[in-house]
Amino acid sequence: MTTSCIIRHFEHYAELAGDDHDLLTSLEKSPQDYPRNTVIWNQGQQSEHFFTVQSGWACSYRNMEDGSRQVLDLYVPGDIIGLREFAFRRRVSNLMVVTDARLCPFPKYHLSEVFQSSRLLCNLFFLIAARDQAVLVERLINLGRRTAREKVAHFLLEMGHRLDKACMDVYDCNHLPLTQVLLADALGLSTVHLNRTLQELKQERLVSLGPDGTTLLDRDGLVEVAGFDPEYLQEDVDGMLKSLGKNVSPMV
Repeated sequence: MTTSCIIRHFEHYAELAGDDHDLLTSLEKSPQDYPRNTVIWNQGQQSEHFFTVQSGWACSYRNMEDGSRQVLDLYVPGDIIGLREFAFRRRVSNLMVVTDARLCPFPKYHLSEVFQSSRLLCNLFFLIAARDQAVLVERLINLGRRTAREKVAHFLLEMGHRLDKACMDVYDCNHLPLTQVLLADALGLSTVHLNRTLQELKQERLVSLGPDGTTLLDRDGLVEVAGFDPEYLQEDVDGMLKSLGKNVSPMV
């Protein structure tokens, strides 16, 4: 199995030819290890690199004027961080690892080389960016239109589905190593309200709670609570590959 963060991520979507392997490998720098709660960048800093997550978890967030924090997104093994900032010279949010993590940087300015050299990789980058946008849209609906109970169940299921894709790289695809403070900041809830909601789900044996995070016990039960539809997480890889007219097989 390849040790390249970028290649491992793209091979979740499609089988890559040798030229695509070589191109991605040439762009990637050495993996870097970060201890838990390390801030990788701050809003306003120069935007020069994307990162892929080889192991661990990270989150993007904005600090508010009243001292509170809004968590914008969470990143699991295999995710690409920074695509939303491709068009900007400076970072539009902060980034922090929430567990010990290994990230792989690659230069943003080399992305044009990828687009010129490989139609497959170009399409995959846009597919991933579109999926990220769909996640943000669903997150907006979650924040504005669902009850606290629905919000929590929906968010936990979303992260579980995203872990399923990275399951080869994580120990337990049902375990979310996230503090209740971070979950509250992601869902726009107070920690008291978040804890009360999690305790209700625990009593119904839908989740278990521990000092190292939350574990999903009954996904079907959580689906009933949240009315969860994972369609926004299921990219049309087959359609994209057919449009290229290439003999490339989607990965299972």
